[in-house]
Amino acid sequence: MTVSSKLVEEIVQIVMRDLNAPQADEIPAPRSTTSVLRLPHRVITENVLAAKSTVGCKITVAAEAVITPSGKDYIRRHDIIVSSESTTPANNSPDGVVLVVGDTKGISAPAVSAGWTVLGATDNLDAASQAGQRHHDQLSVCCSAQPSVIACLINRNTQRRAAVIDSHTSLSELFQEMNPDIVCLSATGWSFAELLKMLKQFSQKCHDVPFNWKELA
Repeated sequence: MTVSSKLVEEIVQIVMRDLNAPQADEIPAPRSTTSVLRLPHRVITENVLAAKSTVGCKITVAAEAVITPSGKDYIRRHDIIVSSESTTPANNSPDGVVLVVGDTKGISAPAVSAGWTVLGATDNLDAASQAGQRHHDQLSVCCSAQPSVIACLINRNTQRRAAVIDSHTSLSELFQEMNPDIVCLSATGWSFAELLKMLKQFSQKCHDVPFNWKELA
């Protein structure tokens, strides 16, 4: 039987193509859109999310984790679902969020102990916007060097009621007279125990904000 050189060449090409083709176990499996990734990082940045290939995934972050502005933009762009790990049983969780502008050290530890989630805000306006967009049954505390500025921004929305507090504020009197659903504070001047007590008291308070409530001049 005579084999032509053309046939030999075709056979060689087929064999080489088969040898160079990736094997089944070498082909990376596509990430499931329903997979859940846990990120243990305390600061969630765009680089952290990109390095973990989180596109289209659900991720869980620690209760004390702070998501930077670049991280929030990345989450929005890539349809990432974020949930926070609770440090308290689900039926006791206040579902509260502490929005922090700047340094989070003073508020993070007591917030975690109280079962609250700590999130970063770009500036006072961003903190006020995030707090104002939350549902009334989702408690919000805004922490900034200028808490009165955030409170004024929030109170432009007649559906929300923000109050500025410090470590000397009588929370029982404040809740009775004003009944805020958002409190604004500076983390300086508080002890760990005072912040923890404030968050727990606030989480136990029932909030009923009048529909047409407006801040008094």
